[in-house]
Amino acid sequence: MVSLASLITSTAREAGPAPRLSILVPTFDRDVRSLCRELLSDIAALPDPRAAELLVLIDGNPALKDQEEVVAEAETAGLAAGLFPSRVNLGRAEARNALARLARGQFLLFLDADSLPDAPGFVARALEAAVDPAVVVCGGRTGKRMAPASSDALLFEAHSRRREWIPAEERNHDPAGNFLSANFMVGRDLFQSHPFDQNFKGWGWEDTEWALRVGSAARIRHVDNSVSHMEHHRDADWLLRLERSVLNYQRLYVLHPESVQRHRLFPLIRLLRPIGGWGAARQLLRYLALTHALPPRYRLMLLKFYQAMIYSSVRTSQPG
Repeated sequence: MVSLASLITSTAREAGPAPRLSILVPTFDRDVRSLCRELLSDIAALPDPRAAELLVLIDGNPALKDQEEVVAEAETAGLAAGLFPSRVNLGRAEARNALARLARGQFLLFLDADSLPDAPGFVARALEAAVDPAVVVCGGRTGKRMAPASSDALLFEAHSRRREWIPAEERNHDPAGNFLSANFMVGRDLFQSHPFDQNFKGWGWEDTEWALRVGSAARIRHVDNSVSHMEHHRDADWLLRLERSVLNYQRLYVLHPESVQRHRLFPLIRLLRPIGGWGAARQLLRYLALTHALPPRYRLMLLKFYQAMIYSSVRTSQPG
């Protein structure tokens, strides 16, 4: 666990009653000024702007400049905001945990840095949903405010349309399975009892593990208070992230073997395990998944086969 002494703090937060809601935004290289301006505008429009604070953590990247404007603009408007540059890179899990320890609100609303609210009043709607601190509330993610993806970024868009950009009614059919850490709210005490597992390094599966673990102590509920994902991941970059997520998937499997074996990808992993080491087959699938001439839906299917072959290398003492 990181010591808060390792964080350089610049803040406009005033002493006094704690806000009801802390909005927490970790970033590494994403300029969050546009996101924060929209959030501050929402906070200013509340009947009581003291009900919310906005905290940003820059995760060990001194090259990200000018983010202090967030605090300056909050000070001018008489709103509570804080900027916390970390001297070291904490990673996705521990950055969120550190922000939670800095927050004063009864409820914590985590947002990814590459997001923008889909409609004004986002903060007010979050406060309306902040009823039970023992319920995790997921607002959802869409691509409503995104420009169309370029030809070299269609895979992630196809995946997002199918698996992420879906309404709350559909997400509530499988609350834990549809959990996304990009936009969720949780009671501060509940999160401090169930922080993210910082042994997950890099990209992938730390949010799935958290949802499975917190589900034993809380209910997960999905609502329609979405943000748009404002970054198109290039096909090759997203594929590289999947390749690097094997160790995180293995940790997920060790911690939650029964849940992982019920996951929609696992039967394919089991099926392909005997040929998972066939390098030529894997490279062919990789090549076809990145072939722009093929329709994105077929490329996405090929990518899932490729991902399953990579994950088939996972070995544990658990059955399956």
